[in-house]
Amino acid sequence: MKQFILKIMKSIFGSAEYVLRPWNYSSDELLVLCMHSTPLERRKQFNELIDFLFKHFSPLNPNQLGDYFSGKLNQGPYVLFTFDDGLKNNLMAAELLELRNARAVFFIVPDFVEAENPEAYYRTNIRQIIDPNVDHEPEDLTPMSLADLNQLLSRGHFIESHTMSHLLRSNSSKEDVQQEIVGSKRWISQRLMKESTLFCSPIQTNFSVNEGAKRTIENEYDFHFTTFPGMHSIERNPHLVYRRNMEVHWSIGQIKYALGKADLPRWKGEIERFRQL
Repeated sequence: MKQFILKIMKSIFGSAEYVLRPWNYSSDELLVLCMHSTPLERRKQFNELIDFLFKHFSPLNPNQLGDYFSGKLNQGPYVLFTFDDGLKNNLMAAELLELRNARAVFFIVPDFVEAENPEAYYRTNIRQIIDPNVDHEPEDLTPMSLADLNQLLSRGHFIESHTMSHLLRSNSSKEDVQQEIVGSKRWISQRLMKESTLFCSPIQTNFSVNEGAKRTIENEYDFHFTTFPGMHSIERNPHLVYRRNMEVHWSIGQIKYALGKADLPRWKGEIERFRQL
């Protein structure tokens, strides 16, 4: 009941903010979306979501990230789709984005890709609480294969690191930090024959990243995609990439709330804590 009430409140506030101030973002703003499962039965809903977003934002190709963060792009506002965990059903999302000449970043977990029992791995190490009304088919609980990942690469999408096992934590040992951050980069290099330059911290960034992990990410990757929402037009730090969490099964009111600015102030403390690591 509590979650239901929260969803209703977000939908109301999001719709109100959209009507009163319909995202008057500057032309140098970038919204990075953090998404997860995209079930095949939600194809129509995801299609409508893309159409809705592209009315307000121009798609940013992942290969334009360097230009954006160096201040060379100001013809936006822009939106970039990123998907965490590398679920099989993300192939549908990639297909629909391609129809609009857009590309996405897929952050994968190598141990999930190679797990003997991938569904059990997913339920244990990645998402312990699963809504059966949303995710109930095999492709909703299992990873893309190496062949799938190579296909996405050949079509212009980015395959990047979401740690080795999704078990990076702020109390992880130095050895585990190396395996999670450097090991996943090595796996992508060896299995997919590409250099991983983008890293995405799991769970909640301050819960998963300590000072040593933060420094390792900065040394190994060009960009760190976090769990914090924020404004890139105010701060362009490639090692503090802000993302807005969004799921394909959300109502349009919830989507508007996620894209708005009303929720940003409550994250200031968490962001400052990360900066001070």
